[in-house]
Amino acid sequence: MGKINVFLATYSDDQIYLEMIERLVNEHPVEGCVPESIKYSSFSRMWIVMSVGSIETMITEWTKDQPMLFDLRHYADNNSNEEKIQSLINSFKLRGILIEEEYFKDYLAIKYIRNAYVHGGWNKKQKDYVQQRGFRTNFMMFEKSNFDRFRKVHYHIQKYLGLFKLQNDHLSRANSDLLHSRSQIFEMG
Repeated sequence: MGKINVFLATYSDDQIYLEMIERLVNEHPVEGCVPESIKYSSFSRMWIVMSVGSIETMITEWTKDQPMLFDLRHYADNNSNEEKIQSLINSFKLRGILIEEEYFKDYLAIKYIRNAYVHGGWNKKQKDYVQQRGFRTNFMMFEKSNFDRFRKVHYHIQKYLGLFKLQNDHLSRANSDLLHSRSQIFEMG
């Protein structure tokens, strides 16, 4: 078993604690009364940053030294975000992994929200896309339903990437076993 990537581990830990904090805040006698837009705007902004970082790190880390994942690894190349998402979708389709493309389209919108938040400004085209996907562009007006949607998108993309990795690991082991068996046959003959 390989070493756990520290960035993936910390993103995962942070997301777990953020979900715990949400419950604690909502159950608190005073903080629970804070308007939803204040609580969930903050939760959403933190989640978005962690989610995009986590997914990008999964793709980068899980494709290192994996020749069979060249197309997924290509995702990280210097293409537009739209091309990256389409490349990601195509990688899943190529391997027969059934996906719901709407989650990938939402992920692109979430990535645009993250970019605007982290870099302190909107790209007009990206802002328009975010609005077309039904997301808010005012970072102080997120609600629980937005936070829930951000989490749902993250967990679906993570699940798809996990299936991708599992499939690749299985095929790599099968290929390694086949090569080992063949070498034993040749040694005997």
